Amino acid sequence: MNFTAVSYQIAILAITIFVGFFSVKTGYIDGKIKDALSKVIVKIVLPCLIISSISSKELDKGLLKDIFTVFLMSVFCLFVLYGLGIITAKALKIPKDTAKVHKLLTCLGNVTFVGYPVIVAMYGETGFFYAIVYWLVNDLFLWTFGLLTLQNDNSEGIKARAKKLVNPNTVAFTIAILMLVFGIKLPKLMSDTISGIGGLTVNLSMLFIGMALAGVDAKNAIKKWWIFVIAPLKLVIMPILFIYIFKYLGIREILLGAVVLEAAMPAQTVLTILANESDADFEYAACGMFVTTLLSLVTLPFVCYMIKIIL
Repeated sequence: MNFTAVSYQIAILAITIFVGFFSVKTGYIDGKIKDALSKVIVKIVLPCLIISSISSKELDKGLLKDIFTVFLMSVFCLFVLYGLGIITAKALKIPKDTAKVHKLLTCLGNVTFVGYPVIVAMYGETGFFYAIVYWLVNDLFLWTFGLLTLQNDNSEGIKARAKKLVNPNTVAFTIAILMLVFGIKLPKLMSDTISGIGGLTVNLSMLFIGMALAGVDAKNAIKKWWIFVIAPLKLVIMPILFIYIFKYLGIREILLGAVVLEAAMPAQTVLTILANESDADFEYAACGMFVTTLLSLVTLPFVCYMIKIIL
């Protein structure tokens, strides 16, 4: 168990966030750049990451049973966490626009940029494969139900709202999944180009978060204390509960560990960008991502420890 790998990966993210924050706060970069940066990430960089990450994998039929099990476990975790978001939003009387973000912060995690290094450190390449399954469920939820949740205009009909789901990222998902199922591979030149662009996602997203935080009113952020309710629930309490549930169901450790650790990840980075694009409470999203990421420096190693102890 390599706790250093967990802490190291999160430290990189935190430092990159600080670079974005410091650049705007000192006036070195105009804070308005973050709006253009978010569009580049959502419309160009992320679709490339989706295609390169999924289409590069090989579908091993021998693992189909485990894949299906992990799929069901992932769906269970996401909907339980989303339900928890609904309950806490009502119980804490969170304002409507903020509640949209609150629900998604509770269930969606940074399962790629933080999740993958953690899973590999714990369970190697096999665990990484199962983490891919959770990532697919997590991001499919984000780009479909998540987008509908963030939409402001509830007067639109279902068809009109559904059309908004046809975006560069959902199109990329469709293309990538078809490529995976039919074993279609891109020419090396195209594959390397798309992979290179997609690889920009981590640093660009972290820089965006830092720039967004630079414009956050600290006093207002502190008033939005609900994030401190999300943190212990999302990062510690619910993951431990999931460990006991899956242990009772007789799930093998590598499957259990991969899913539970992904569910224990800090808040989804991309959610902050989407909140900004959707005119939702991106300030709350940014603070939520920042706080949970910093806290995960301690909570992720703890959850890793609890998996070993309980099992």
